Amino acid sequence: MEMNSFWKSFDLMLLTLLISFLVVDYKSTEAETQVPSANMSAGQVSQQCHTNATIKVSVQMDTDVVLCCLHCSPKEFVMITWTIFPGDETSCIIAYKKDKNITKETNCSGTRITWESEPERNFSLHIEPVTIHHEGYYQCDLVTPDGNFRSLYHLSVLVPPPVVNLSEEENGTVVCKAAAGKPAAQISWVPKGDCFTVKETHDNRTVTVKSTCTRNSFNASNVSCFISHLTGNRTLYLNHEILSPQTSSKFLFWILSVIPLGFVGLVFYKKSSWCRKCPKPEATPGTGEDEVEPYASYTEKSNPLYDCRTEVKISTTS
Repeated sequence: MEMNSFWKSFDLMLLTLLISFLVVDYKSTEAETQVPSANMSAGQVSQQCHTNATIKVSVQMDTDVVLCCLHCSPKEFVMITWTIFPGDETSCIIAYKKDKNITKETNCSGTRITWESEPERNFSLHIEPVTIHHEGYYQCDLVTPDGNFRSLYHLSVLVPPPVVNLSEEENGTVVCKAAAGKPAAQISWVPKGDCFTVKETHDNRTVTVKSTCTRNSFNASNVSCFISHLTGNRTLYLNHEILSPQTSSKFLFWILSVIPLGFVGLVFYKKSSWCRKCPKPEATPGTGEDEVEPYASYTEKSNPLYDCRTEVKISTTS
């Protein structure tokens, strides 16, 4: 009997503890999900709606972004105002006054910044699409019967490098470039070589990064350039033959040996070509042996006058 009463008391104690834990958990959950009501004091609303920290938001260019004014939505408000402070342009103001149902914009024409929906129901701001000119601070001020509340965003626009390339130059270097990215891209090489990096900042705050390496400083025929950026990574490859010092000396010896032989061969070829083009004497058609010895043919010809004189001398002598 004593053992049974002991176990009954133990079971009752465990049940009591379990019920206590369930009640505490339910109250804490209800407190977290509770929406501030209209009759809450200004201090209570401020504790749940107001934020003192600047919220940092990064978004890629040519995408959409929605900025919420407050994490809570008071049922009663007088006016809501968005003030945009771009980096290098005039500030833009978008406001809505509830009692007159009036929306007013100042210096916001052509900015593509609008209310996400009806401002009396949704305080959020919509930017479509995001450009680099939208970068800056976005401040939301909400006026309510219980006080004023503010949210502040810092919007950073990410720009992927539109041009990335890997090239081999004539001066014996290899160049990897990521142009006009924001923020600046990071360039690394595999394998590592003798390299230096140069950054150029443009007027629109984009940065071009160029890494130059000595071609023969790589100890491999396959070289890769790794471009790291917040919007995505790229890897470029280049295949080229790396000449070792021994190979380079052999190649130089071969060049120095071939050049003199080639020069001698060229001179011989030019000389033989000149000899083939020299004019040769040509024989006249119909020319015989008699024309080669003109004097012999002349003495053999008969002369009537000479013969006549000879005959006269002979007859006188007899």
